[in-house]
Amino acid sequence: MKSLYENDYYSWTYQQLELIKQGKFDDLDIENLLEEIEDMGKSRYRALESSLGQLILHLLKWQMQSSKKDDLHDKERWYRSWVVSINKQRRKAKKELAENPGLKPKVNEIMVKAYWWAREEAADDLNCKMSDFPTQCPWSYNKIMTKDWLP
Repeated sequence: MKSLYENDYYSWTYQQLELIKQGKFDDLDIENLLEEIEDMGKSRYRALESSLGQLILHLLKWQMQSSKKDDLHDKERWYRSWVVSINKQRRKAKKELAENPGLKPKVNEIMVKAYWWAREEAADDLNCKMSDFPTQCPWSYNKIMTKDWLP
């Protein structure tokens, strides 16, 4: 027979909450609680990795596309669209770090993972090779988070 955790996660969470409120610690589903607490931390890590990955992706695409002559697009609208997208990801990353300052020591590690993903995505999106981009992120975290900075 499946446990409440497996059958009805929502009800399980509120059951665990009530047990904690009532001080019935011996009745808690400790094994699954530990797993969920660990997953909560991982989800914040992944959220920052996602925001930084999107930011780096947009910066890579901006860098490559802005260097090409393109008479098909309205440059002002195109530029504005990129700036809006880049600033949105900067805000998301800043917010994630403000709410989870324990991630600050992991920023460099996250940047490496985010760049690898962004580089691959940029190559796919722009129909070019991964080797068209540096093997390591050419920018620091502080540089990419600088308002109005574009490569």
